[in-house]
Amino acid sequence: MNTTFNPKSAQWLSAVESAETVSDADAIQWDDQADFVVVGYGGAGMAAALEAVEGGLDVLAIDLFEGGGSTAMNGGVVYAGGGTAIQQEAGVVDDVEEMYKYLKLETQGVIKDATLRRFCEQSPGMIDWLTGHGVRFDSSLFKNKTSYPPQGYFLYHADSSLAPYHSSIAKPAARGHKAWCAPTSAAIGFGKHLTDPLRKSASRRGVRFMAQTEARKLIMDQSGAVVGISVVQMPPGPDAEECRRLMAQATKWQMMLPSSFPGFNITNGIAERYWKRANELKSMHSIARRIRARQGVCLSTGGFIQNRPMVQHYAPGYSASMAMGSPGDNGSGIRLGQTVGGAVDRLERISSWRFLNPPQAFAAGMLVNAKGERYVNEALYGAAVGQVLGDEQNGVGWLILDKNLYRKAQQQLRKDEMLPFQRQPGKLALLFSRKARTLDQLSAKCGFDPQTLRNTAATYNRTAAGWEPDAFGKDQNDMHSIVDGPFYAIDVGAKSKLLPLSTMTVGGLKVDEETGEVLKEDGSSITGLYAAGRAAIGLPSHLYISGLSAADCFFSGRRAGAHAASKVSLVASESE
Repeated sequence: MNTTFNPKSAQWLSAVESAETVSDADAIQWDDQADFVVVGYGGAGMAAALEAVEGGLDVLAIDLFEGGGSTAMNGGVVYAGGGTAIQQEAGVVDDVEEMYKYLKLETQGVIKDATLRRFCEQSPGMIDWLTGHGVRFDSSLFKNKTSYPPQGYFLYHADSSLAPYHSSIAKPAARGHKAWCAPTSAAIGFGKHLTDPLRKSASRRGVRFMAQTEARKLIMDQSGAVVGISVVQMPPGPDAEECRRLMAQATKWQMMLPSSFPGFNITNGIAERYWKRANELKSMHSIARRIRARQGVCLSTGGFIQNRPMVQHYAPGYSASMAMGSPGDNGSGIRLGQTVGGAVDRLERISSWRFLNPPQAFAAGMLVNAKGERYVNEALYGAAVGQVLGDEQNGVGWLILDKNLYRKAQQQLRKDEMLPFQRQPGKLALLFSRKARTLDQLSAKCGFDPQTLRNTAATYNRTAAGWEPDAFGKDQNDMHSIVDGPFYAIDVGAKSKLLPLSTMTVGGLKVDEETGEVLKEDGSSITGLYAAGRAAIGLPSHLYISGLSAADCFFSGRRAGAHAASKVSLVASESE
């Protein structure tokens, strides 16, 4: 590993310890063993475990919590296309080439073209694979642009493919496959309709799972191959059950409010007290155990968005954002890989999501920066808007509406189909917007240069009237002239208190895109070590779109599990 950066470094910011080297893996005392050990049991870990067990391996999965990870907490959407069974049932025409051309625009070379094409080619089969393991999908199609489909719809446009520039290059298709669930008003947790069936299927096939198990260090042999892992574990019993209860309460209070909301300090303080009591129990009763991994270890622990000091170190501009992820997204898998020489990339890369639609009227307005200038097509998918806002505009974003758009937004928030987590923030945004009779007065209230805002509005109005094309490629049908006062400005920036900017990390360990093995800086593979999901570089590591992270978890997890199993099959065939 890089000797200048290790667990003793001030910016390590993790409980992960330096790797242990053993001279003879057969000679030491192991507390447990399996062919394949999965560290982190969310979407990527479950996919890896299932593929490995179906390939004939004995699989053990561990998790600091109860499993499910961020995949269980998300919107339950899988990005898939190329003619899936669900698309065909809905009458959606799509093919692999169109999907590939679109995703090539969004991934921007973060993975190899061959890998992207393989993902697209395997996409219909991935939906079949999920269905075969008990995940239910539905072909009810929502045709309009939205950040998330209303209740009763499960197939939708989960990206920017309908935007004029994108659709001129690749034919758009609805590729957001939301797992079926009964009607609910919940804002998060739809992903359990993905992970619960996978967990049950894995258990039926013999995958063993241990919760409340924290991976602390990797174990390797003299050749540098990973042969096991050292963990800290709560033994079964009353103390473990109490610790589980405390951690569940801590998670509930920690996730209750965005960090920018009034009252967050109170709810977070309650969460910290629960964490403290849980950690005290763990320090008293946890035991250290060594687990042998005969065919490899898969790191599928997620990213590090919940490790706020780590976020502050790598992406300080996003330190005030709202973390989207499970408490297990603490960067431990990335740090474990680094202890044995694993190379990392894009740790500074944050995906931020500024959704303006619904209501549609918001996306028809102007998004301006600190000077009063537009800088993006407001109708794009939220992560595309958020990326420009966060990376290029120092987190500043003001949504400008006139009287007519404001009233239209009010009407849509009352009548249009949307979920409560979409409707209520929109209402608050209108209620607490800044209002002025003229654009110059609005500039004074928000700190814009008045001439700049006037010019921005004049250009926007000419474009909305069809006199000139939009510099940012916005469809004229998605625009509304800003002409009638009073005028309104809504703070949608990174530090907005009522409209928090959701974020997740997308950087991680570099992997061999054929096998999923972790790579060193020189490009060689680390024998016996795999990474999948957000612990690794993958499909969404440039730009996130809805369902692409979950799809990448399944794609990369299955890749790792299949390769580990193939090594056993190869040895068996050679011995015959």
